[in-house]
Amino acid sequence: MSNSTRNFSIIAHIDAGKSTLADRMLEITGTVQADKITPQLLDSNPIERERGITIKLAPVAMSHKGYTLNLIDTPGHVDFNYEVERALQACEGALLLVDATKGVQAQTVANLRLAKNLGLTIIPVVNKIDAPLANTSAAIRQLKQLLNIDIEPFLVSAKTGEGVKNLLDHIISDLPSPSLRGGTPTWQSHSTHPFQALVFNSTFDIHLGVIAFVKIVSGDLHHGDKLEFLNSGQSLTASEIGIFSPGRTEKKIIASGNVGYIITGLKDIRRVLVGDTLCLSTQIKQVSPIPGFRKIHPNVFLDLYPAEGSQYRDLVDALEKLKLNDSSLTTQGINSPILGQGVKVGFLGMLHAEVVGERLEREFGLPVISVSPSVEYKVQLRSGEEKCFSSPTDFPDPAVITKSYEPMAAVNIVVTSPYVGAVMELCQDLRGSLVNVSYLDELVEIDYFLPLIEVITTLHDSLKSVSQGFASMDYELSGWQEAELVKLDVLLNHELFTPMSVITVKEKAYYKGKRISEKLKEAIPRQQFEIPIQVAIGGQIIARETIKAYRKDVDAKLHGGDFTRNLKLLSKQKKGKARMKQFGRVSVPQEAFLAIAKS
Repeated sequence: MSNSTRNFSIIAHIDAGKSTLADRMLEITGTVQADKITPQLLDSNPIERERGITIKLAPVAMSHKGYTLNLIDTPGHVDFNYEVERALQACEGALLLVDATKGVQAQTVANLRLAKNLGLTIIPVVNKIDAPLANTSAAIRQLKQLLNIDIEPFLVSAKTGEGVKNLLDHIISDLPSPSLRGGTPTWQSHSTHPFQALVFNSTFDIHLGVIAFVKIVSGDLHHGDKLEFLNSGQSLTASEIGIFSPGRTEKKIIASGNVGYIITGLKDIRRVLVGDTLCLSTQIKQVSPIPGFRKIHPNVFLDLYPAEGSQYRDLVDALEKLKLNDSSLTTQGINSPILGQGVKVGFLGMLHAEVVGERLEREFGLPVISVSPSVEYKVQLRSGEEKCFSSPTDFPDPAVITKSYEPMAAVNIVVTSPYVGAVMELCQDLRGSLVNVSYLDELVEIDYFLPLIEVITTLHDSLKSVSQGFASMDYELSGWQEAELVKLDVLLNHELFTPMSVITVKEKAYYKGKRISEKLKEAIPRQQFEIPIQVAIGGQIIARETIKAYRKDVDAKLHGGDFTRNLKLLSKQKKGKARMKQFGRVSVPQEAFLAIAKS
């Protein structure tokens, strides 16, 4: 293997300009002609381009001054942390990118910790130096303090290309080759060491099957090699191999230390697990799995129902097609007496859920009704059995529960000094426990321990409000904490509406119930009959609101005459409304479900 290879990634907070920086690098190195560059070229999904985020990371090989530079673009949102971790494991170095208009943000800190734990060489970079609101000097001070260094960060404008060529030169001179990660040899030739590769991503092609993105850790990969995954045990033949430049370019051999792809021929993306280790089938006993592998589990669950009941099969088919390229999605059929057939879908986080919802509507023409998001809870039963569940309908009878637990999150918040008090008050209101406070120039870094359900449903939006947009956050799962859980049931017109049931802690049950009833009163339109909205724990009503009926002036056409005629018409109207109340179904719009999600 040659020492003329550099594998690096760009890590930053969401919307710091890393995809735009990748575009300029592709342009300057001649990998893509300037007139063929589209904004955020590596973000293949139109939703990624519209939102200015990276969801599905893509690698690309560039040539610069005789060196091969393998750039692995990474997601910048907290939902996709595992993808970031696997991408970084395929690198020897990383560009730590900071937005000059915003300074250091929470995801910057989180990704830096991850990169340092993996032993990567860090190059600090300040982007958007040409922006009118840029505070470059403050960003430089924060980066120096964060990294504990005296050297000056590189100053670039990804938009104009200023400073990018100089940065490329320093990637060559400052980052180690794959053979010298951490200053020590990390590879051996194919003839002296077994072949070993890390799968850091995968995608699905309808004609070719699953395409695995790999970093060759040791040995060489040849076209036609018989391979096997160490963790899943799946075997395959490398029917085509190659590199990205930026599209797929077929090769007969990929040398150790390089990044490339393998067309596996497999038809199920769940058989190619991100983080798994590939080896030759004949050498399986000589190779150990690369550390860090874990199966991705969903953190957030939503029940999705088609807006039109007849479109249930279309919804199932659409989700199956999305799962072809997204192995983190999980689905399970459900049935509601109110909303009919639907699908319980597991997501990595709320952004992941929003993107999937947008794709269902945009690509498949399927508007959906989604109920309040939930997380996975755990209970210990009197029988000694432990049970995990994510749906309120699966909540066991409280009489058989001895202990209940909710998932927790370690949250890192970076905020400017004037808003520290408001942010800490918000976290305390959300049942948070303060862990640590540290200072970066005029920024404050706050670590909290919070229930995951509060993080995904409330914290993100409320954080932007209380800080006027000057706070950013990152979180990771952090085990379980004992909590007294209760199920809140919603009754509309005295009828149990199971899709609106939620799980909460007992101490917040009354407040939560009151908020739900108030929000539903605002969201559900008035109808021809009075609608009582009740929230109950078991059989006990803890909150109630009433939506008044429309009043039709039935005696408007009467002009004088016997007053008993008025009474007769009013009595007839009263009986009619009583019948409507008994047999009428309450029309519940999607806004009502959103109201519960935000209550």
